Amino acid sequence: MVKILSERRKDVCWITLNRPEKLNALDKESWSLLAKHLRDCNDDQSISAIVLTGNGRAFSAGDDINAMLELKDQRDALNFFNALYSAIESLVDLKKPLLCAVNGLAYGGGCEILLFCDVIISVNDATFSIPEGKLGLIPPMAISVGYSILGRSITRLALTGDSITAEEAKTIGLVDIVVKREDLYTEVEKQLEKIKSIDTNSIMTMKYWLKNDKEKIRNAVMELALMSLGDSAKKRMNEFINRKRTR
Repeated sequence: MVKILSERRKDVCWITLNRPEKLNALDKESWSLLAKHLRDCNDDQSISAIVLTGNGRAFSAGDDINAMLELKDQRDALNFFNALYSAIESLVDLKKPLLCAVNGLAYGGGCEILLFCDVIISVNDATFSIPEGKLGLIPPMAISVGYSILGRSITRLALTGDSITAEEAKTIGLVDIVVKREDLYTEVEKQLEKIKSIDTNSIMTMKYWLKNDKEKIRNAVMELALMSLGDSAKKRMNEFINRKRTR
C-alpha cells in the first residue's frame, strides 16, 4: 500500500495520508513521500491549491512510535528526523494555499502539521492532542512556532498532553471551521472557490511574508532526534506500545 497518495482533481492537488490501519502514523517513508508530493504540487504552475487529508478514521496519529523505538543510534535518528524536517520545510516553503481536511483524530506530529496549514476544516468528532511529553519526547513544531500562532494555548496542550475536541480547537485557533462529517469535503470545495477568487500574486506575496522560521524549527527537530535515543524516551515508548498490545 502506498503510504501517501497524491491525486490531481482539476487544478487542485489532493494529498492523502494513507496508513488507515496505523491511524496514518508517519514513519520515515511517509515523511519522505509527504515532502516529495508537497514539492511536486508546489512546483506545478497549473495547480492553484493543495488539500491535505487522511484516509480512514484518523487524520494522523503523528510519528510512528514503533518506527521511532527502532532507532538504534544517532545515524538512525538523523535519517528519520531529516525526513521529518524535509516535509516540514516543504510545508513552510509552499507558495500555494494549503487546506487541511481533518477527518479524524490529529495527535502529535499530526496535530502539529496543522500549524502550517492556511485553512483548517475539521469534522465535529475529531480530537486533537500534543502528547509527546508523555513519551519522554518534545513536539518540535509546537515549541518552535506554535506560540506565535496560538499563544499560551499551545503551551498548555504541550505541557499537559490534554486531548481537546474540535470545538475547543476552534476556540483556541487551531481549527478554522467545524462541520458534520458528511459535510467535510463540501466545505473544502466551498473554501477552495473563495481562495480561487484571490489574485495569485497576492497569495504568493502573503505566503512569503507569513513564512515560519525554518532554522528554529530545524533546531527543535534535531533536539527531538537526540531525545528519541534517550533512556527515558525508550522506556516510555516501550510502555506505550505494550499498553496498546494488552488492550
